Amino acid sequence: MDAFRTFDFHRIFFGDLPYTFLLEIVFRTAVMYAYTIILLRLLGKRSMGQLSTLELAIIICFGSAVGDPMMGKDIPIVHGMVVITTVAILQSAAEWIINRNKKLEAFMEGRPDCLVKDGVIVNVSLDKNNLSHEDLYRFLRSKDIEHLGQVKNAFFETSGLVSVWCFPKSDVVPGLGILPQEYAAEGHMKDAGTAVSSGGHFSCTLCGFTRNLAAGGNFPVCPKCGGKEWVSSVGS
Repeated sequence: MDAFRTFDFHRIFFGDLPYTFLLEIVFRTAVMYAYTIILLRLLGKRSMGQLSTLELAIIICFGSAVGDPMMGKDIPIVHGMVVITTVAILQSAAEWIINRNKKLEAFMEGRPDCLVKDGVIVNVSLDKNNLSHEDLYRFLRSKDIEHLGQVKNAFFETSGLVSVWCFPKSDVVPGLGILPQEYAAEGHMKDAGTAVSSGGHFSCTLCGFTRNLAAGGNFPVCPKCGGKEWVSSVGS
């Protein structure tokens, strides 16, 4: 047996097999690719459009099962086909069962969480889903939202997307602006206990709770979340 040499670039790049095996890899890849596309089409649009627990599982299983027969000289293509066909059948069976059992569906898929309710951030839901305020604002900005006073409800769906319900224009109230921090005006934050120099609507930076404060008073601690920083509301 030949002695093993480190940094053998021929072995690293091409391996020890004949160059003609590269053509076999192309053939194996084409066959597995075509078969995988057929299976995904049979599974339907739902499995390709959402990333629930089941969809994530099938992606991982497919990636592992499809890759090995593509370039493994000792792994027959039929073995790879059997694996991904079995995975596809199990996926379809699991979805059929889950769709007919609400408790199992809730366990496997989870439930949507309310992130914003009537213009106020539900911080418990943010913490539960490991989301920052900036994550939420980024989602809302993608929906053309300018401030939280426009938002009646925002739900973090089990697919990882955020669904937003807005108030009618006639019902929109002043709310916390959601501009990125670097675009906010300097010195715009006011600490609890400091004097209100000019009256108007102000929003808690932690939850978005908004109230009208008169000049001459002091900024309070937020009665909703205990936050101690306020900013001028947008839309007032």
